[in-house]
Amino acid sequence: MAGWESSPLLARIAAGEGLHLDFKQRIDSARKIARTLSAFANTEGGSLLIGVKDNGRICGADPEQEYYMVELAATRYVEPAVEFSTTLHEWEGKQVLEVQVPAAPEKRPFYAKEEDGTLRAYVRVGDKSRVAGGFLEALWKAEKNPQQIFYRRAEERLLSYLRRHSYIDEGTFRRLLGPREGWKARKILIKYTLIGVLALEIQAEGEIFRLTGEEPTGLLSPLRRS
Repeated sequence: MAGWESSPLLARIAAGEGLHLDFKQRIDSARKIARTLSAFANTEGGSLLIGVKDNGRICGADPEQEYYMVELAATRYVEPAVEFSTTLHEWEGKQVLEVQVPAAPEKRPFYAKEEDGTLRAYVRVGDKSRVAGGFLEALWKAEKNPQQIFYRRAEERLLSYLRRHSYIDEGTFRRLLGPREGWKARKILIKYTLIGVLALEIQAEGEIFRLTGEEPTGLLSPLRRS
């Protein structure tokens, strides 16, 4: 894109959509854009550039109309309401409205209200937004509460598996524990993520967990064996 070297806006557009940036030619549905706002707020925050096509071409937008749609989405179709700020950019007589959504880990999960009335939380993965799912919602709620950690046979199976494999997902851990103890998998993964034993990676198809760089045995000292 010509002129991007001297324009911060064009440089960002040239870099393309990603975890913190999304393009929209215009907003046709406040409900649909609520999913993007939910995803940014639930993840690391981000910016929506309205008046930019998916291919990065600036087409311009009506800032007043687009602001109205964003405000409607943020206040009526996201629960709790999403905070946002805006910046107006101009390029060759065309206007681009930038909507900046900060991350708000202390308030998540942020739910988008779907057409059927259901509430779904979204998360940003690369340049897409996907449904967060039950695990992440449970993790975000658990972040607000002190964690009481136990170290038992189920936890040892998890650590033993990860010493031999690079990662694990919830389904694999459930199968590893078997039908009698599989229900413990999510609870243990959440607790071990919160205390820093596990590193969580959010991917397009779900979540995976890896041991952190530190030795798990050194991190187990605060755990109560029983």
